[in-house]
Amino acid sequence: MTRFAILVTITLKPGMAEEFKPHILANAEAAVRNEADCHQFNVLQSENDPDTFFLYEVYTDSAALAVHRETPHYKKCRADIGDMVAKRNIQPVIMLNP
Repeated sequence: MTRFAILVTITLKPGMAEEFKPHILANAEAAVRNEADCHQFNVLQSENDPDTFFLYEVYTDSAALAVHRETPHYKKCRADIGDMVAKRNIQPVIMLNP
């Protein structure tokens, strides 16, 4: 059985990391807790650049990601962090060994 995942790279405006963290961590926690089809949501911070974050999210399928993007916690997070983000790159992938 394969799973759908995304790798997200978020580059923040300089100096925004500490303000960003509680918002993205709350979103990740709510996704895993409240969404049956969200199996994993890891938040990673670059060791070399504290304003660069990586998200690794695993869902049952791409439809589950669409559901995630309609949840109140996701919408709140996007609204709260919108002015902090300089650049976002989303790479959809298929997890071959869940």
